Amino acid sequence: TSNGLIKIGEALQINTSLQALDVSHNRICDDGAAAISECLKKNNTLQELSISKNEITSNGLIKIGEALQINTSLQTLDVSHNRISDDGAAAISECLKKNNTLQELKIS
Repeated sequence: TSNGLIKIGEALQINTSLQALDVSHNRICDDGAAAISECLKKNNTLQELSISKNEITSNGLIKIGEALQINTSLQTLDVSHNRISDDGAAAISECLKKNNTLQELKIS
């Protein structure tokens, strides 16, 4: 759930070893996405993140997109099968203009 992900996000802000995190199928909503976005602003070792098949809306994806404008380590992001509208897709497209490390994006 989002509460658990908030705790994980707090830990990832200082973690320097984890390279991949998959929290798919956990009913994570926008609060959890916001926690992950804060982690992505500070963490420089996480390379793969899957938050697919959750309950994240465009509001959560906007936060993720803001963080990806700063993040320099994430290479793979899977946000597929969430509740993302045009606003969320637009936020991701903006981050792609500034982020030069993301290599794979799944947003179906």
